Amino acid sequence: MSQQEKFWKGNFGKNYSKRSTSKNKEKSSIIFFKKILKKKYKIKSILELGSNTGNNLIALNQLYRRAKLDAVEINSFACKRMKKRLKKINVRNMSIEKFETKSKYDLVFTKGVLIHINPKNLKKIYKKIYKFSSKYILISEYYNPYPIKVVYRGHKEKLFKRDFAGDFLNLFPKTKLIDYGFIYERDKHPEDNINWFLIKKR
Repeated sequence: MSQQEKFWKGNFGKNYSKRSTSKNKEKSSIIFFKKILKKKYKIKSILELGSNTGNNLIALNQLYRRAKLDAVEINSFACKRMKKRLKKINVRNMSIEKFETKSKYDLVFTKGVLIHINPKNLKKIYKKIYKFSSKYILISEYYNPYPIKVVYRGHKEKLFKRDFAGDFLNLFPKTKLIDYGFIYERDKHPEDNINWFLIKKR
């Protein structure tokens, strides 16, 4: 297990989960996904890698009531809280790096998760995202045109910025970028300066 995984599996991850659960964050997530999926893409199954307490899947459940919702989350506290909030979510309490499934999903996404993955392991994660998706991939992360490390709440080697979507598109030529955007932290419904990229398998 990488030092980044141990970090999020432990008390830091638990405390983050406590801070991140709120009706305001849930509302912001609903608005976030409405902007991205405004064209009403047909989505019947969704997988989130690194779901924390479920804000994103709860929001997507508002938009796609009949969709199958699956999640992978390394922190056990976050998993328990997520199940209490929305019982229909099928949660796997484990590392993204170790997760495997034969299922295919219309939408596979990350939101503020790839930034915390050890850069040496990113290619492995990209391959999983590609394999698990049957149609759409959504990458929502901090963006930087070149790789940099950022001290995260006083901790080194815990946050990495880069062009995640660019990496993904270069790695898989049979994908295409169909939409992208930016959510500003000073927006009426802020999302912490996230760049999002909606990708489709050809």
